[in-house]
Order: sequence, then structure tokens, then C-alpha cells
Amino acid sequence: MIAKKYILKTLENLEDLYNSALNSPNPQDATLFSKLALLEYCGWIEESMDDIAKRAVKYKIRTLHFQQIFKDRVEGIHGFLYKKHFRTMLIQTMGIVEMEKLQTFLSSTNQLGILDSQLETLKAHRDKAAHTWIGVMNTYPAPSLSIYSLSKLYPILRNIYSFIIRL
Repeated sequence: MIAKKYILKTLENLEDLYNSALNSPNPQDATLFSKLALLEYCGWIEESMDDIAKRAVKYKIRTLHFQQIFKDRVEGIHGFLYKKHFRTMLIQTMGIVEMEKLQTFLSSTNQLGILDSQLETLKAHRDKAAHTWIGVMNTYPAPSLSIYSLSKLYPILRNIYSFIIRL
């Protein structure tokens, strides 16, 4: 799984720049740092999900033909929503029976609800950030909210990764 320390350091740096920019004569400076923090964090989530899926099949697919099928399927899924993207990717890699076990575990520990709601919220913010330009006076969550979200999502992603490596 992708290390947390790199994205955390990036988000903390952007939080410092954001806080400094709040006193800047140019109000767009803070907006730029909050937008960049959001996009960086969402990119990290998506790459982490891809990495988890890759780990599920590591050393298990033996032929080049099926390695290519896997690569095409994982690279063909763009996004980080739980039901639409991540669960679909995991069903394709580890099977529906194992996915049911994982989802049952996540539900029983209330991690599924947290994961799903955090990703839905992030997706709404991310779509706004990715499909507008800074000249349109939008606001984005402060980098501190991405740092907070990371503290909630990382343990859940780590648990999913741990589940998968035991398969």
C-alpha cells in the first residue's frame, strides 16, 4: 500500500501555505492551495485503491495473457467511490465470495459507512475542483479537512490491505 507519510507531508505543507495565503493580498492564493490539497489527496486515494487491487493478485496470475486482462480492468476503472469503483475492482480481482467477507467485516466494524460517506463527500468536492478553473470563484475545503479525512480513511484502507494479503 502507498505510504501515508508522503501524502501527509504534502497536505501539511499545503496547509502551511494555505494558512500563510489567508493573509495574502490575493485571495485566490488560499483557494489554489486548498484545491491542490484536495486533488492531491484524491489522487493518493485512487492510487492506493489500485495498489490494493494489484496486491490481491500479486504472484497469483501466472500467464501474460491474464496479467494483461487484469491490467486492462484495473486501469479501466477511474474513480474512487466505494460501490462504483473500488468494490467493483476488488470483486474482479479477489472474487465476489471474498468481497462479501470483506464487506461483512467492514460493515460489522462500522468502517464501511465511514469509508463510503467520506469518499462520497470527497468525490463531490473533487469533481468541483477538477471541472472548474480558479477564475470561477469557487471555494474548496481547507487542507486541514483532507488531513482529517486521511486520519479516518487510512486505517480503513490499511485494514482492507491487511485482509487482502491474507488471501
